[in-house]
Amino acid sequence: MFGYVQANLNTLTDTEKARYRQFYCGLCHTLGQRFNDISRLGLTYDMTFLAMLLSSLYEPCEEEIESVCIVHPFRKQKYIKNRYIDYAADMTVALVYFKCEDDWKDDKNIISKSYSALLSNAYKKVKINWPNQCDIIEKELKNLADIENANHLSPDAAANCFGRLMAGLFVCVEDVWSDYLRRLGFGLGRYIYLADATVDLEKDRKKGSYNPLIELSVSIDDFTPMLKNLLGEASQCFEMLPLIQDENILKNIIYSGIWNRYNHKLGKGETKNGQ
Repeated sequence: MFGYVQANLNTLTDTEKARYRQFYCGLCHTLGQRFNDISRLGLTYDMTFLAMLLSSLYEPCEEEIESVCIVHPFRKQKYIKNRYIDYAADMTVALVYFKCEDDWKDDKNIISKSYSALLSNAYKKVKINWPNQCDIIEKELKNLADIENANHLSPDAAANCFGRLMAGLFVCVEDVWSDYLRRLGFGLGRYIYLADATVDLEKDRKKGSYNPLIELSVSIDDFTPMLKNLLGEASQCFEMLPLIQDENILKNIIYSGIWNRYNHKLGKGETKNGQ
């Protein structure tokens, strides 16, 4: 379900691509340094966006480091470290841990069970530092599982669970910007859930799997206006934030890149600005 909130690299400058990559690599390195190398498997562009968004909003001190890694063992790569990349790494671990636990409960997926066991100690550290965020993740994933297990075919009910989950993650600290961040996360979470449901619709119909859109007698293309409305609500909150650093990259993600995976899965070709 994750991976939708990414940049459209086709419309970024080389400098912007390098900066975006430094955040992505920074999140990867931070996962390995704060927890263990296995936690790096949970790396997502979505949490990279969160790290960059909060860094732009709060402008923390940041450190630029150059080193080799597992992916690039022979050539040093630059990456960024700051407190909000640390936060995004912690949220990555919490999300992956609970997702694996849910997969084990629902499908008895032994790989998920093994991965959650490997992340258990890492998650305990996150829980100590961020109990509220962890409680929200656990609560909303349980609510979502209950809705799916009951085959409750309400797009809003299911999407709202994931929206509230993302809303909780976007608020690192309660302050004057919390409401905008919470509403931004809520809108993005709803979009992610329903975009994923849209691209999986035909597959889920054939397999008989849960999908809240399965009984709607409309074509896949008819869901696009609904998704645009969800992103419109999120972008209004995004525009209220005083973002200067990396503003163009963040706008690229919100207004263009966020359609990349959706369009690719539906075979719609290259993403244009505003979809």
